[in-house]
Amino acid sequence: MEEEAAVGHPVVHLEGCCGERTFDCRDVAFIIGKGEDHDVPIGTDKALEKMQRGEHCVLFLRSRYGFGESGKPTFGIEPNAELMYEVTLKSFEKAKESWEMDTKEKLERAAIVKEKGTVYFKGGRYVQAVIQYGKIVTWLDMEYGLSEKESKASESFLLAAFLNLAMCYLKLQEYIKAVECCDKALGLDRTNEKGLYRRGEARLLMNEFTLARGDFERVLEVNPQNKAARLQISVCRKRRRSTTSGTARPYANMFAKFAERGRQGEEASKAMGKKTLVGVADQKDTGSPAEEEGRSGDHV
Repeated sequence: MEEEAAVGHPVVHLEGCCGERTFDCRDVAFIIGKGEDHDVPIGTDKALEKMQRGEHCVLFLRSRYGFGESGKPTFGIEPNAELMYEVTLKSFEKAKESWEMDTKEKLERAAIVKEKGTVYFKGGRYVQAVIQYGKIVTWLDMEYGLSEKESKASESFLLAAFLNLAMCYLKLQEYIKAVECCDKALGLDRTNEKGLYRRGEARLLMNEFTLARGDFERVLEVNPQNKAARLQISVCRKRRRSTTSGTARPYANMFAKFAERGRQGEEASKAMGKKTLVGVADQKDTGSPAEEEGRSGDHV
């Protein structure tokens, strides 16, 4: 009940369409962040956080913010379908803004959303998990004037949030964001093994082999027994060699072609020069085209 007291309860009128077909038309009340428990897609749930009472809007949802790869058989929605929702916010008990909560309340809510994020992550619902972990960052990242106990708790929640966000972004193939979250985590704990390893993973997937190898080597400095990091260093070396040789080969072929064209061009220029000189000599030696034709046997 503590969670329900902390968040808003919107009453919403929904009309959902997929292509030309309307698949959902109803009034529904739910807790923000739990819309999916009422068959409300995450994109619609998220949009409601920004809406005012009585507001009407039209939402176009890509599949990841709709019903994703699973679709929604109860509505006849195929996997990876794009949706359109018309949403009217009829009534809404506004959730507290960050500045309206004291530190104690933020820490209590951080524990709740961390658990929710973990449940979403284990269920493969990474976008939803990102939203939950992101709330921790919103609440605590710029919190000042904390007691020593509060500061340690806040730092612990933030470190976990950044590390978990990095893992979510790896799963979502958003590697730049994964690196950014690892940077944040390492700003709190510069020798954090998970932060270094996950940043190395993201960089490796971005083909930044030297930087990735550096991260994995730092993992081994922290924990020499990390076999996964040692294996990833080997992968970085192989991928870099493969990429370098693969790049060099077409360039070598290209330079060979340029050299051959240059040689052919040089020979053509020499031949053209000879013809030009012969033509000039003919013009000097003969007074008419007929006489030139008569002496053509003299030319090589």
